[in-house]
Amino acid sequence: MGSAYLVALNLARLNVLVVGGGEVALRKVRGLCPSPLRLVVVAPDICPGLTQLLEEVECEVAILERKFLPSDLADCQLVFAATSDRFVNAEISRLCKKKGVLVNNVSDSGLSTFGNVALAGRGGVTVGVSSGSKVPGFSKALGKLIDEILPAEINSLLAIAAEVRSKALSSGVSASDLDWEKVMSSPVLELIRAGEIVRAEESLTECLF
Repeated sequence: MGSAYLVALNLARLNVLVVGGGEVALRKVRGLCPSPLRLVVVAPDICPGLTQLLEEVECEVAILERKFLPSDLADCQLVFAATSDRFVNAEISRLCKKKGVLVNNVSDSGLSTFGNVALAGRGGVTVGVSSGSKVPGFSKALGKLIDEILPAEINSLLAIAAEVRSKALSSGVSASDLDWEKVMSSPVLELIRAGEIVRAEESLTECLF
């Protein structure tokens, strides 16, 4: 897939197609379903785990129990070619690239225009990890390590930071002038752990200005 450029996609209201009904498709759908997207799953046979998941998700779901047709790509913005047949996946990739639709080919990353990354995070903070296609399991292991390293108080810090940032911008301070690196080396997290929220906000403000 070449050099990776990591982005965070807002999947809200996107039309997403998953072609395949096995365990790989199940993993793809599981990662998608927290978002309020429109999901279509196409496969002649759908495994029990995927069937159960599709019954439980809150997003819009359409299930087509048949083979893939080129017309399935109509109005799709994101496609996962997740069948067990690499030739079918390759054809889906070809059609997607012709239409300018983003596609993830589970059989061959070289035929994909995007890839999944391992995620780590707490609350409103999410970290994406990619190790490329050469060692696919490494990013998942590294993601777990990062998840363990992230402080439990990071979400509280994020909330305080959002409030201080809002006050700063409303008072005419430029966002580019805010020194967030200084915040991470400050005692703000320790103050949050001690329950001293007011002092934490004051400390964070001092770091930024």
